[in-house]
Amino acid sequence: LRAYFEARKDQLCDTCLSRLEKNPMRILDCKSPICGELGKDAPVILDYLCEDCKTHFEKLQGYLKAMGIDFSINPKIVRGLDYYTKTVFEFVTTDIGAQGTVCGGGRYDGLIEELGGQHQPALGFAMGIERLLLTMESQGCDFLEPNHCDLYIATMDPEGVSRAMQYANLLRQEGFWVEYDLLGRSFKSQMKYADKIGTSYLLVLGENELTTGNANLKNMKTGEQTPLLLDDSFVDSFTNVAMYGMFDGVMDEISF
Repeated sequence: LRAYFEARKDQLCDTCLSRLEKNPMRILDCKSPICGELGKDAPVILDYLCEDCKTHFEKLQGYLKAMGIDFSINPKIVRGLDYYTKTVFEFVTTDIGAQGTVCGGGRYDGLIEELGGQHQPALGFAMGIERLLLTMESQGCDFLEPNHCDLYIATMDPEGVSRAMQYANLLRQEGFWVEYDLLGRSFKSQMKYADKIGTSYLLVLGENELTTGNANLKNMKTGEQTPLLLDDSFVDSFTNVAMYGMFDGVMDEISF
């Protein structure tokens, strides 16, 4: 990228000339029409990925597709700081005018180590609260009251995590608060975490459950277990159990 712009530096603006050695990727984000035109034919980062980054990026896309999240790949996104590694991202809306980037961020696996700490993979994002509120208002979203976790899905291997992602995404669309492990915790640690957050129901997706297509949904308050099929009926089956539990809880509190 630096070599490409070096050959055209006589056309770059003064700001981009200073970026040429320091951080040439920032040239792709220049608002100058001339620099913007030069950037159109610049080398694309996706053509230069190492095998590790390529595998990671393909895996990420697979997760997004599994959750039914639409996305487009923009190889020329430039975040403001240069410590990012692997994927960066932006959420953009067309509902609030030209300034439509609601949030943006990415991975920075080497940042803590670069600052003198231990190797600590991480990711993060910054969100514009005002833009988020404007987007919610324009789309007629509900401003919900605080709630608690309805379902925690415990997993034991990558296949379980992938299935947990799918179920979590589908149930969240129905208004449920669903969590699953994102930190590679042991099964025992997942159980402790589920208890800590006070989840109403627990579902374990282990090798046996995934092989047989049968799992048990545990009511964490009563200990009662309800068998569920891990098929297209899963969302409806969980909804029926959860709604019955809510109704049953309300009836317990009613005195006649």
